[in-house]
Amino acid sequence: MPRLEMKNQAFQLDGDPFFFYGGEVHYFRTDPSQWNDRLSSVKDLGITVVSTYVPWLWHEPRPGQFDFTGATDPRRNLTHFIELANSLGLLVFVRPGPYVMSELRQEGLPAWLLEQHPEIIAQDARGNPHPTRMVSYLHPTFLRFADRWYDAVSQALTPYFAQNGGPVILTQLDNEVGMLHWVSTLPDQSEDAETEYRKFSTGNTASLYGSGDYWQRGLFWRQYRARYLKHLEQEAARHAFPAPYIINVHGFRDYSVYSRGVDYPIGLSQLFEAADVPGAFLGGDFYPGHVGYDNFHDLALAVTYTAATNSPEAPLFSPEFQSGRFQDRPHIEPSDLDLAARVSVSYGLNGLNWYMLAGGDNPGDIGLFGRRHEWQAPIASDGTLRGSAPVVGHLGSLFRTFGSALASSKPVPDIHIGFYSAYYMTENPAAGQDSAIVQEIVTERDAWHFDGIYRILVAANLTAQAVAVDKEAAILDPVTTPILWMATCRYMDRRTQTRLAEYANAGGTLILGPRIPEWDLEGNPCRVLADSLHLPAPVAFGQRGLATILDVDSVFCANYTTFAATDQSEVLGHVDRGGIPGAIITRQKTGRGRTVLAGCALPDLYQYYHALVRTLAETLGCQPGLAVSNPAVHATRREGGQGGFLFVHNFDETEQLTHLALAPNSRHGSLEWDLALPPRSGLMLPYGEVPLQQGAASVVHTLAEVTCQADGVVIHRSRAAGQAMFRMADQGGGIPAFAVRSGNGLLTGGPSGAVTVSWPPEGHPQPIVLEINRNDSTRHNAPSAVASGISTDGL
Repeated sequence: MPRLEMKNQAFQLDGDPFFFYGGEVHYFRTDPSQWNDRLSSVKDLGITVVSTYVPWLWHEPRPGQFDFTGATDPRRNLTHFIELANSLGLLVFVRPGPYVMSELRQEGLPAWLLEQHPEIIAQDARGNPHPTRMVSYLHPTFLRFADRWYDAVSQALTPYFAQNGGPVILTQLDNEVGMLHWVSTLPDQSEDAETEYRKFSTGNTASLYGSGDYWQRGLFWRQYRARYLKHLEQEAARHAFPAPYIINVHGFRDYSVYSRGVDYPIGLSQLFEAADVPGAFLGGDFYPGHVGYDNFHDLALAVTYTAATNSPEAPLFSPEFQSGRFQDRPHIEPSDLDLAARVSVSYGLNGLNWYMLAGGDNPGDIGLFGRRHEWQAPIASDGTLRGSAPVVGHLGSLFRTFGSALASSKPVPDIHIGFYSAYYMTENPAAGQDSAIVQEIVTERDAWHFDGIYRILVAANLTAQAVAVDKEAAILDPVTTPILWMATCRYMDRRTQTRLAEYANAGGTLILGPRIPEWDLEGNPCRVLADSLHLPAPVAFGQRGLATILDVDSVFCANYTTFAATDQSEVLGHVDRGGIPGAIITRQKTGRGRTVLAGCALPDLYQYYHALVRTLAETLGCQPGLAVSNPAVHATRREGGQGGFLFVHNFDETEQLTHLALAPNSRHGSLEWDLALPPRSGLMLPYGEVPLQQGAASVVHTLAEVTCQADGVVIHRSRAAGQAMFRMADQGGGIPAFAVRSGNGLLTGGPSGAVTVSWPPEGHPQPIVLEINRNDSTRHNAPSAVASGISTDGL
């Protein structure tokens, strides 16, 4: 009986750390005669969990007439699909809505529901139906039918729930709640919703973000969506749907070839309160389009913002991870899948569900865009494999080999960044003074925060971990968060300003800017932060200035704030204003900590910003653990009780050479790597005795990726020379031995079961396959060879 639980930002399956590797296959979009073939292909790609929507409009085509066994159409035989998955050893993740979107009509709701009960449709301020024809989530009639739907689904699927010995281990509540509000920039203004708002505002005259209508409505809608999801959670629990319950978050937006995650925090803000629904957690839907050097930070920030918003135990999981697109543009390359997954996992993602893994077609007239639903999926609608399938398969081999150790590890942060969700509570239209404030916030948070300093920190190979500074349960502890870079506008609520001031006075290093909060979110004077820390006053605000920061001159600042010089402040950067230097970066002692004002707005326009910001961060006390010689290469690492993983990414169209050095810590000594990365590729390299899947050996250090197969180990070497070091484990019958089955590899042994596999340069390299001889307990005592490019001092 499989049991899925949440612990320490990861899943546990039957008590063991579990990396969730899933793929979406829609039974209703494939002929039942092909189900076994598709599911077999899914398993061959290393997928452990098959996921599917359960569309309401498909299974209740007429009121009260449910079909989950194929009585009215073979494609409605959901129970047989789950039985087939179970017979192949696949686990199942169900997503029963009520909303499923999925390019279906009415976003998956039955047409008869809206036709017979138009009162449930949301409205605009004039009483017209909402342009998306979405429903009022808490309308009692809608909830009554939604509850009946959950009851019907549960009756069909109860025998297949994990607690009853079945394969269904995870359930999703609804789908992208609030997305239709966001894309239409129009909330529900029906009389029912307005009545709910009046009740809310009457009892919340002094809310966190202010008492005015705009911010009150934003907070109201957060709580409204959370109430809806809590209702669904209670219904799911009442019907014993397998928990935990995932709430998926929208926000990636298409911009031609690229998609961007710059709006993803809006989805997090909309569902900020839903993260606290008991037994549930948030997971991001990641659709980055073409993944390159210019937008890879979207994924890194999306993962760490999600972690900051969730509870500390909640898994970092993407229930929809881009494996294609429902249209053929933008065209998604195999390298886009590969790099997106690697970057996300490097920043802490502990599970992903490829959407879509298999293409198909829409039965009847349920498809919003017609019959075809190809999705550029790795498995095409005719069952053939596209070029992206080997990427899915290789990643599956990596996660199968190291899944437990990976799920037991976490990214090692170099610096913390502040996620202030109020800056993203902007999905509703604003008027008057609110409009001007909101527009200023949106402009600055996008260009100066997300695509500015936070992107620069990530691109400079400083692993950033976000803290949700306005979340009630968030703890700003100078011990665990010694440095907090808090990108700010001129506006911030009083409570959050107070919290940040307390953090700095308690011993933290607080970096603020490029604007210093002096007003609350409604434009009322609020200098709690500035006054509590005795910060120098802003003098002037300028554009297109040239600054000297540390010893680097001619630094272009798109915008900047100068500050008055004081005896308590140290000037680290200044701009020349008509021959008079104006301080733009200052540092001063505040209480037991320090406060830094970084008044230079740096949208990431120039490569030299990266080295400059990294040096500035080091000057302010940051101690990066990882040094990368090539600035075009991105690298980070995860560590835990079963060792560590180095992640290295090349987003360029040319090969990149780099040297990496990892500083020693309590887990390991100093480590070095010399690597040649092919164009648009990445590596996940275990170090520190990470156990292999079979348990017969662990990886001490390697210059190539390593995976396990049924009876051996595969080293996925590159064209360059290199080596991998293993330690063989005595499992009771003596220490087993490696033998080279195929590939050009040289084995040398050492004491205590140490084995080194080295290889020469090769123009057309083949993987090196090692066979594990468990009956040979002979120990190789020859000195271990150390090939050029690998250093394991301290291991």
